[in-house]
Amino acid sequence: MKNMKIIKRLLVYLLVILVILQCYSLLSMIIPNGYFYLAINIILALLIILEKKIIITKKLVSLLLLYCGILLLLCFSDYFANTEFILSVLTPFPLFLIYTEGEYNGIDFMEKYTNVMFVIASLSLFFFIFGSLLDIINPTGFYSHQQIGWGPNDYYDFYHLYCEGQYVSALGYLGVRNISLFLEGPMLTYTLSFALYYELFLRKQGTRKLYPIVIIITIATSFSTTGLVLVVVLLYLKFYDKLKHNGVLRLFVVPIILGVVIFLSTYIIQDKFVSNVYSSSARVDDIIAAFKCFISNILYGVGYQNMEAIDPYRSFIRLNAGLSTGIGAILAYGGLIWGIWYIIPTILSVINYVACPRARKQMGFVIMAFALLLVTVVQNRVLCTIINALCWQFVLCSKDSKLINVDKGE
Repeated sequence: MKNMKIIKRLLVYLLVILVILQCYSLLSMIIPNGYFYLAINIILALLIILEKKIIITKKLVSLLLLYCGILLLLCFSDYFANTEFILSVLTPFPLFLIYTEGEYNGIDFMEKYTNVMFVIASLSLFFFIFGSLLDIINPTGFYSHQQIGWGPNDYYDFYHLYCEGQYVSALGYLGVRNISLFLEGPMLTYTLSFALYYELFLRKQGTRKLYPIVIIITIATSFSTTGLVLVVVLLYLKFYDKLKHNGVLRLFVVPIILGVVIFLSTYIIQDKFVSNVYSSSARVDDIIAAFKCFISNILYGVGYQNMEAIDPYRSFIRLNAGLSTGIGAILAYGGLIWGIWYIIPTILSVINYVACPRARKQMGFVIMAFALLLVTVVQNRVLCTIINALCWQFVLCSKDSKLINVDKGE
């Protein structure tokens, strides 16, 4: 029995590591992506087989049949009939939801996910300071943009634990940005945000002081506008959560803090537009183009990764133009058939946020996940699918005490 627990723990950690690496790490562009999502699906299947306490309800069966049945409609299109969509979007959702039916498995996954992201954040700060800023540690590898195939950036690799590939001009700083082991700052922000939220709001044992400090500093050194605004908002919510039972302090202090939050968020966003006008306008144009394309192809979309079909909706032509929105890409590529699986839990989370106060921290996670997906292109990464599955579990079990009062985690 003890050996079985060790095996399961190791498998969950391996699952977490592979899911994170597959979310556009430099390594995932060097090693074929197929190895990652194939291994992830196999590990999920093994965890389900090893889990003895899974109870599959009729509600879950109905949801999974609907999910698979509706998304399979897209597979009649040649664009969706490919391995990446099936193994990154279609299969991980039901597999992870079934696995999380085991007691505390969803929260246990987030505990281990946060532990791994803390290590990744710590390593990134170490290499950012001693490698990128002080030049004490030298790169161990170099990958040109032709090898990586991700925009015009070349990458200097440090033991596959950290890489340099992006420069930034923001908030008075000009130089290398901390992107950890990912291709861009937004991917680092996306992966760290869930770890930060879990540590601040969902961890029953309480917040470990060092974890949020390291994660927040890492997000700050990535100079990601989304990340910086998110940190400000989450810290405000944490502060409010501490003061909500103290009427006097809440009355006088909270409005002041809220004013500071609004000021800082406005300043960060304004600096983004002023310091990099072209990048900001291109991102806005990407988002608008994706939603225009969706409106014109509202049910089925234009096909998985069919970027050429979105180009006519852009305000100006750009070479090698991409997208700057995950949910926009989902709606443009797969219409409501794909997009509804992200829209429904978000709507329900807003309703439950009001109707079920005890579940507000879980509903906040769902709302944050949608907000991040709005500005991050991760729709074809397994992590995005797993986070979506976790959002569905939170929403469907919003009145379930085993999720609200978590008393287990490693």
